[in-house]
Amino acid sequence: MGELVALPKSGDVFEDVRGDDRTMRVTCHPMRGTVVVSLWVDKICRASFQLAEGDLPRLRAALDGMEFNEPPMVVRDESA
Repeated sequence: MGELVALPKSGDVFEDVRGDDRTMRVTCHPMRGTVVVSLWVDKICRASFQLAEGDLPRLRAALDGMEFNEPPMVVRDESA
């Protein structure tokens, strides 16, 4: 099992569009030089990724470069 670390003061929690108590937590760990992205279902962490501080500008650029120029695709329920 991984090492338990106190929840840092900086970060945020995002809700998954699918619901079901799914969240993504993003936390900054300056003492370790990492940003941690963790995926949660209810109160259970299902996965985590530790991003090196030096890679943060590249991640920001990737997110800033994403555009949604078209409306979201509507999926029809074929079972109804």
